[in-house]
Amino acid sequence: MIKKLAFLSLFLIPPVFAQTTLVDKLKIEQQVKSFMAKENIPAIAVGIIQQGKVVFTSGLGVRDRETKQVINSKTLFQIGSQSKVLTSIITLELIDKGELKLTDRVIDLLPDAFPKNSLSKFESLTIEHLLTHRSGLPNYPKNVTRIDGDAFLGGYDEQMLLSALKVMKLSFKVNEKWDYSNFNYALLGYVLSKVTNKNYAQLVKYYISDKYELPNTLVNLSESQKNTQQAFPYRKDDRQVLTKPWDMGLLTPHGGVYSSIDDMAHLMVLQMKAYSLFSKSGENSPLVSTQIKYDTKFTQGGEKYPGLSYGLGMFEASNQFPLFSETVLFHGGDLDGYGCEYLFSPEYGVGVVMLTSSGGGKFVNFGRQMMRELLEISVK
Repeated sequence: MIKKLAFLSLFLIPPVFAQTTLVDKLKIEQQVKSFMAKENIPAIAVGIIQQGKVVFTSGLGVRDRETKQVINSKTLFQIGSQSKVLTSIITLELIDKGELKLTDRVIDLLPDAFPKNSLSKFESLTIEHLLTHRSGLPNYPKNVTRIDGDAFLGGYDEQMLLSALKVMKLSFKVNEKWDYSNFNYALLGYVLSKVTNKNYAQLVKYYISDKYELPNTLVNLSESQKNTQQAFPYRKDDRQVLTKPWDMGLLTPHGGVYSSIDDMAHLMVLQMKAYSLFSKSGENSPLVSTQIKYDTKFTQGGEKYPGLSYGLGMFEASNQFPLFSETVLFHGGDLDGYGCEYLFSPEYGVGVVMLTSSGGGKFVNFGRQMMRELLEISVK
């Protein structure tokens, strides 16, 4: 998951592909294999989109180092904070149906949940503030504990969430500034469940898997899926060491969903189509993640970098920000094992999505390198 934005040094990296005017599947797969070998990564699944269509998806490596069973385009990975994009889509679907509004106050949707002695500080907190990371809520409440590098295990139930809210303190006033908080989306997922009387797994199935034909995007795996489809996660600080999938309970809406490369590539194409309609006619869609957006006011080393915004579930980097030559939408996730990178340009109809069973900063960089090269090909 993204705890905070990566250092700017991660952004300034030369392209990974040789200069070419066509996407060559074999060359890309060789680049991925070389990267995997260099970094000792057990598995990467990759999807490439050009002209608004999936050019190819590919699974490279093994789902289990011991059995050496190879992965494919339907292998399941946890997608970390890419789950926030799905939670945002569900929220916007409910808004479209009239069951929720961006301006709805959280204290009205969850009466008696917040501390009485400081209730006034939470009065202006809305659904929009949770979606856009302008809530003032901490990244995690104090009753979420985990050793960095280890999987989150043991779940997080309703009693724990409500106990956390009862003593919750804001890091800053609601809507005062932007600050990424995983708990924003955990709380949002809980609100969605209360509004619909459905648990988060049911919401994902109804509003994501079934509606958008993403059959391998789900919260809970069957025993058969665990034994045959799930890629085993390995620590990113020692890629030979097997770790575990995260058991997140009510924290799942911010980072615990599973998906496959086929599903994520298909979702990206659907988002591109929605953005195309939005830009041409103003027709809105739950798949348009930046219909509302705020500048993150990204600062590093005392220097401000304009052009990096966050919308309703996704980042948008314009060419002002030193990351890409053109505007790119992106998110992704890291679970100290599983990793996901998801980047696309609505204007040029190109994108890349990658899933891995052992993530980390270099994996993030690699995905961004791919995106830069795809843009270079398309802009020519």
